[in-house]
Amino acid sequence: MAHEITKSDKVLAVREATWHGLEELLPEYPTREQAEALVHDWSVIREPIYRKKFSVDESGPKETFELVEDFEFNTRSDNDEPLSVVPRERIDIQPHEMWDMAELIQGQDKNVKYETAGSLRGGRDVWILLMLNEPVVINGDPNGESLPYFALQNGYEQGTAFRGQATNVRIVCKNTSRLSDLMAEAKGVNFSFRHGATLRERIEEIQDALAGWRESITSWKLQKEFMLTRHVTPKQATWFVEQFIEMPHVGLITDRVRQNVELARLELITELYSGMNRGIELTSLGLFEAASSWNEHVRAAQTPISRFKRSMLSPTDVLEHAHHLALEAVNV
Repeated sequence: MAHEITKSDKVLAVREATWHGLEELLPEYPTREQAEALVHDWSVIREPIYRKKFSVDESGPKETFELVEDFEFNTRSDNDEPLSVVPRERIDIQPHEMWDMAELIQGQDKNVKYETAGSLRGGRDVWILLMLNEPVVINGDPNGESLPYFALQNGYEQGTAFRGQATNVRIVCKNTSRLSDLMAEAKGVNFSFRHGATLRERIEEIQDALAGWRESITSWKLQKEFMLTRHVTPKQATWFVEQFIEMPHVGLITDRVRQNVELARLELITELYSGMNRGIELTSLGLFEAASSWNEHVRAAQTPISRFKRSMLSPTDVLEHAHHLALEAVNV
């Protein structure tokens, strides 16, 4: 199961259904109480770990249990399901504490909504996705609105951190959870919170994370608006297409490969002049958006799953390459 949602996991989403269809789909945005009760109505309990030992004395073989002092079990309170062995000194943030933080983030700002939330792998991973319900308008782009998110993610295994991250990924499964981590790390907008801090001590950390969230949105907006000012000619757009989808050396390809490359280039050109790109076609932003759309939705794939993995789990290099070429095309 690519989504890694088990029978003991619950997921909620608002208005827009998920690809896996395992969510509780809500018609309206829930309150904190409603959302928490739907997906995180349990807590994490620590249990001691004992090691079985065998010995022999005068009375014969003997079996005893010895306490393992340095480690304990994380288990779920509702079904007694073991989650993971963790160091005894580790302080885990409970699901309800995550909702406390989400509520602090939301505060009195009615534009912050609970978009999705849930658990994965039997509760080993949990998340809350907040949506900033303020369309970000890219000046000059008639189709340039986006609803940015802020995610709270946590895990109950050794090595996992409680983190907040600015993201454009709608988290609904393990793949999208991981993608949000990767993209937040790459953009420098992943904020890890200390496990040992109290909620009051974390208020300052929350404020820093929110400032980073807003800053990342502003940076993203300014980058796109700058790309809109970089105009290209049809000849430069053709150069971009040919560089982005390169034709292998003539002596190393078959007629079939050549035809596939020509078809892919035609698909990219179609994306460039499609309705979603109308008004920005001959700009660096138009080139970038067309390449992104082609890579995620049009580019040939063996199966729908392989297309999903390519576009969602390893998009960074492709998009960076497209971004570089889109800006370089102006100077060709």
